[in-house]
Amino acid sequence: MKLHEIPKEERVLIDANIFLYTHMRSSVDCFEFLDRCAENLYSGFVPSHIMSEVMHVIMLAEARKSGIVSGSNPAKQLSEKPGMIKSMWEYNAIMRNILDAGITIVPVNGEDLHSALRLQRLHGLMTNDSIFLAVAHRLEIKAIASADKAFRNIPSIDLYEPGDL
Repeated sequence: MKLHEIPKEERVLIDANIFLYTHMRSSVDCFEFLDRCAENLYSGFVPSHIMSEVMHVIMLAEARKSGIVSGSNPAKQLSEKPGMIKSMWEYNAIMRNILDAGITIVPVNGEDLHSALRLQRLHGLMTNDSIFLAVAHRLEIKAIASADKAFRNIPSIDLYEPGDL
């Protein structure tokens, strides 16, 4: 199913790639979906580990764009330049806009980690994906917004994908 097919008032768990494709201007569908969340047409939820992933990727993108880092291991390079981190403002503004867009950030707890281990074995998911799915199960959220193909064959969820990627 596509993002624009999500029923109004649905509770939706949002994956990192939806934010990142919006940020990179790669998907109008992702942008419009997040707009609908901000307008409260849906109740959007994001696990805390996913939001920290988004923050990290957007921060590194700014560091690359501004020439602060280049080549391999940009996170290590940036960590060695705390003064430069203090001067970065673009990612900070982007993250504040995301955080103020009416999306609820939910914590990951120990129960989720135990569930994630079971879900990894059951579905062959990577760690972050299995934690994401565990949070969806705990919150009883069936709708997932993601471009990640790993969720396509999970019977317990309804996957909504961008149609323009």
